Amino acid sequence: MRTKRNVFSTITVCLTAAALAACGTDGGGGSSAPASAPETKAPAESAAPAAPAKAKDPVTLTFVIANTVDTAPFTKIFEEYQKKTGNKVELQALPGGDFDNMMKTRFSTGDFPDLFLMQPGTKQNVKLRAEETLHEWSGDSAVWDRIIPSMKEFQTTPDKKIYGVPFGATGTMGVFYNKEVFSKAGVQPPKNYADLIEIAKKIKAAGVTPFYEGVKDGWPAQVFYLTGWVSQVDPAIKDEGVLKLEQNQLNLADIPEVKDLFVKQKELKDLGLYQDNIMAGTYDELQNKMGEGKVAMAFMLDGIIPQLEKKFGKEFVKNQLGVFPFPAAGDAGTALITPPNQLMVPAKAKNAKEAIELIKFMITPEMVNLYYQAAPGIPIFKDAKSELYSVQESVKAMIDANKAKINIQNRLTPTFADFQKTLQTFFISGDVNAALKEFDANYKKDGKSKRLTGFE
Repeated sequence: MRTKRNVFSTITVCLTAAALAACGTDGGGGSSAPASAPETKAPAESAAPAAPAKAKDPVTLTFVIANTVDTAPFTKIFEEYQKKTGNKVELQALPGGDFDNMMKTRFSTGDFPDLFLMQPGTKQNVKLRAEETLHEWSGDSAVWDRIIPSMKEFQTTPDKKIYGVPFGATGTMGVFYNKEVFSKAGVQPPKNYADLIEIAKKIKAAGVTPFYEGVKDGWPAQVFYLTGWVSQVDPAIKDEGVLKLEQNQLNLADIPEVKDLFVKQKELKDLGLYQDNIMAGTYDELQNKMGEGKVAMAFMLDGIIPQLEKKFGKEFVKNQLGVFPFPAAGDAGTALITPPNQLMVPAKAKNAKEAIELIKFMITPEMVNLYYQAAPGIPIFKDAKSELYSVQESVKAMIDANKAKINIQNRLTPTFADFQKTLQTFFISGDVNAALKEFDANYKKDGKSKRLTGFE
């Protein structure tokens, strides 16, 4: 998903303090929640996996990751792993917007990494033919004793198989904003969508760009629709409607609330509430403009948090960064949450055995806490320690208040295929009906290509 498009970059894990800082990129990731698998009781000694032994013949593992993910916490863990085993880990970063397709291509050609980090949920099993290609984890109690049960359930297929180990934290997408800009403009987070528009107009009148959109990078423009979905579409179609979409019994183009999201995004552009030269907008410039107080808001994923901390310091993130949900017509909206990404190991990987041991090392209490020290977030591991930023506390409060919903793309097996290209065209043409029609057609095409029931 970031600024390096259609480029494959290889980043060798840094083992010095100076290189460690240079390795970081930005941070950011199903289907309907599957049936729960029965819990496997583990002997007491398996609760915390033992550290791997020093390898007689050290190897270098390849770890593929999207360049939208912050590599800094992984780098720290892999440094400890090398000390323990002698094995090295090489990070290979793929463009986030093309990550899924590039992984499918690598699998189809037999170009397997030793392990990789994929979006959450069982939907990934379809595109990767998991039963043929991936290591299966369901019987490994040493792994699941450390992870909260709901995360295990989310990764479990109807036939009780698990092909990915969740790793990271509960994430979010929403409207991130600069609190100082809001304060100077005399505004507060909105109570409904109409209020959001009025707030944006006041901010513009104060001489600050209300919204920034990374249209050139493509992927950022999708966040508007994903965050809008949980506040606007889910209440209208409910879980029953999502199930119909999953089975191709409901057309995206026939949902008024979906069309209204296109109308709303066009309205923001027509009202001049985005930055000048919107087609040149990038994720990197968004970070700079928001940190400098030249932009007030952005529909964005929480991967922006570590990026802003790197550029503007921890105090900026603690004191100046805020977040609120995409507002609904009648209330402040629903928070969008994302399960953590999953670690996967190809069964035919050159170093599959070592990759499996690496994952078990990564989920030990010491390494989990090391991860959260570098990337604070809402933990998915039992008894993990994580210092949350105020933006994360805000989301956790909405989760606790039952005002949060999992990202729709983690609940549907078909994906919103080529959505970023659709939106780039839409920002140029402004044709709502054409964009909606293409959005619907690409969704159906993806379901058909995966040979899903109802899409034949």
